[in-house]
Amino acid sequence: MNYDEKVNDYDRFAEKRHYNVTNGLMKSLRFVEKPMMLKMMPNIEGKRVLLLGCGTAEESELLKKFNPKSITGIDLSEKSIEVAKKAYPDLDFYVGDMHELPFDNNSFDFVYSSLVINYAKDKEVVFKEIRRVLDDDGEFLFSACHPMRFATQNCEVDGKRFHVIGFEAGSDGKVVLGNYMSHSKQINYFKDNQVLEEYIAPPSYFFQSLIHTDFLVENFNESQCIQECKDVDLEYYTRFHEIPQFMAFLAKKNR
Repeated sequence: MNYDEKVNDYDRFAEKRHYNVTNGLMKSLRFVEKPMMLKMMPNIEGKRVLLLGCGTAEESELLKKFNPKSITGIDLSEKSIEVAKKAYPDLDFYVGDMHELPFDNNSFDFVYSSLVINYAKDKEVVFKEIRRVLDDDGEFLFSACHPMRFATQNCEVDGKRFHVIGFEAGSDGKVVLGNYMSHSKQINYFKDNQVLEEYIAPPSYFFQSLIHTDFLVENFNESQCIQECKDVDLEYYTRFHEIPQFMAFLAKKNR
């Protein structure tokens, strides 16, 4: 298979993703990432919300429960926005790039972004745009891939595959597995033939990038698979109850 032609092919997987998410078939979101994000949600009642990198916008249903004034979504994928408009016709959606948002200054009170910042090589450019469109005291909640999972190195031991970060004990320092501290491009291959190219970085990189772009970090969390997953997939629960897949930051615009 020529994976290069399918890297970050959001349009091709838009309808399938919408079906999988709305039917709870994506365990990483249902049992790991979404519970983490919900635990960190600030009060958004009566606020103007921007869904950054909204995809097919399933999270708009989640955010509606918090009674915001409005919800606006933006994504680079035309097909994803087409699906979102059909599924949630009462909301506003736009095709656009998070590096250059088509909104006026101070347009929103809250920006919510799920596993999208990973795709930005220069995250400070995106953070500056988010700060620009946020009103005074606006908040920004986003999740990202955790290097403990996505900056690992695949290796095989006794016929079993492992995702590893570490080094060979007693070696001369040349045998290092994984790249936890790097801000580097990662290409991940999934079972449904979806291929995602992302830029993975350690928590410290995100903290520094937020500080450099004049945000105050209010909260930080690393994901932990919730108990409910035990009855659905015990193996998945056991693996990701102890190993974080994702991390999340809640930041506030520093005036």
